Amino acid sequence: MFVYMFINCSRPLFVRGDRTRLIQVFSNILNNAAKYTQEEGHISLRVAADESYVEISIVDDGVGIASALLPYVFDLFTQAERTPDRSQGGLGLGLALVKSLLELQGGKVSAHSEGKNKGCTFIVHLPRVQNFVQEEVQCALEETLNIANKKQIVIVDDNKDAGQMLSLLLESAGHEVLIAYNAREALSIAQRTSPAILFLDIGLPGMDGYALARQLRILPETSRSTIVALTGYGQPQDQERSVTAGFDCHLVKPVQLNDLLKLVADAS
Repeated sequence: MFVYMFINCSRPLFVRGDRTRLIQVFSNILNNAAKYTQEEGHISLRVAADESYVEISIVDDGVGIASALLPYVFDLFTQAERTPDRSQGGLGLGLALVKSLLELQGGKVSAHSEGKNKGCTFIVHLPRVQNFVQEEVQCALEETLNIANKKQIVIVDDNKDAGQMLSLLLESAGHEVLIAYNAREALSIAQRTSPAILFLDIGLPGMDGYALARQLRILPETSRSTIVALTGYGQPQDQERSVTAGFDCHLVKPVQLNDLLKLVADAS
């Protein structure tokens, strides 16, 4: 496999974003391109810019993406058909994480493919920085603000991938996050840390999310915490049960990232 880089500019380009998260973004896209490109295939990376954005394109001539799947490649746990050339698994978690991390930093990503065996292109747009020194000062001010607004958050979800992805997103927004994979772990962590916010999946093994919320409301460490149901159950009766159990909010998956961050910011 061959990898090329084409940078068409006479001077360095600077973008606004968190270095660690941008490494995650491009590692995910490049790993995805390598996974679905044959050994004799090609991957190229091109960079262009206008006054407002820097555009990075990752182009491969691999197995491509079927037109039916293309609109959903950035959704959580989207899975390609299990044919021999896609035996490596699904596209979902990595690309869903890419999209969310870029949105947190004012960027965006799109995917394009002409179909099976015609390769694909991922295009990332990131805000361009013109005045590097001024931007460093602005970032330092925002970092100070983020520290002041940092919240202790607990995520309770038996789906490890979903819990870890949500944790990464909230950490990227400057919060301190702990994950529990069942109710017993959640109660232990809650008593130890007195979190400001807890996100609970409803379909937990053993004690479900409704029962866990009732227990958390009894504990002095979490009696005043914001408790949020984050679940696939969205019928009116499900939301009524959440209110009765002591939840402050009932969010139905998939949740928009901006809605989630606003909820966290507004929580006391």
